Amino acid sequence: MKRSRQQKLLLVARTLVSVGLLVYLLLQVNISQLLAAGQHLSLVLLVLAFVLQLAGVFMSSWKWWLLLRASGERVPYRWMLQTYFIGQFFSNFLPTMIGGDAVRVYRLNQRIKQPAVALASVFVERLTGFLALTVIAAIALVTSIGALEHTPALLWGATWCIVIASTGVLVALSAPLVVRWVVQLPVPNVRDWRGKLQLLAQTLGEYYRYRQTLAIVVAMSFVYQLSWIGVNYTVIRALALAVPLHFTALMVPISDMIGLVPIFL
Repeated sequence: MKRSRQQKLLLVARTLVSVGLLVYLLLQVNISQLLAAGQHLSLVLLVLAFVLQLAGVFMSSWKWWLLLRASGERVPYRWMLQTYFIGQFFSNFLPTMIGGDAVRVYRLNQRIKQPAVALASVFVERLTGFLALTVIAAIALVTSIGALEHTPALLWGATWCIVIASTGVLVALSAPLVVRWVVQLPVPNVRDWRGKLQLLAQTLGEYYRYRQTLAIVVAMSFVYQLSWIGVNYTVIRALALAVPLHFTALMVPISDMIGLVPIFL
């Protein structure tokens, strides 16, 4: 009962934070300019953006399904697609990108009764996307240096973000080795956290051995992330905003990388 009450309070707090942030953003916007932009909205481009967004969900679900199948779990793709859509709803509703990932882990664990496999499959699926984001952002930064030289704060901020993200990818890939060091720390083994962490690391290590599947999933991640940039740029064009493609290709990955940081922690 106490835990349920805490969860409800946390949900209320998150909702209030989300509403507060939205109100703050609206107060910063010139309403007349916003309405003017809506008058020039291209419905054709908006529909195209929606189709690309929908296709991205199907592709991400397929990535997750491939990883889970490689581990020996035979879960229907239709069920995983449904779960991914549910996760997308929670990611958009809650003030965090990882709320949907938690829902996916929970639902999958309820079905296969293997927490480590459920968590590792979602983590690796996200990791491949994070890797693609980092590479795309690095390429976009190199091609945008000339345009960003007059905004050094943005240039260095993007640079450090990519450096930190690259480090995070390396740490995530070496997680099984890192865990061996972590479990040796002189910390009480409350609720057998060492055993659970070792099991998770072992499961991650198994996923990293599925090289053929990983290669396919990484390639799909690059296609998806490029399509996600396409979604954002299509919406920009639909609103007739003067934002260049190279800037969109840089800022979309960086904003997503920042949003994905909590799941790696």
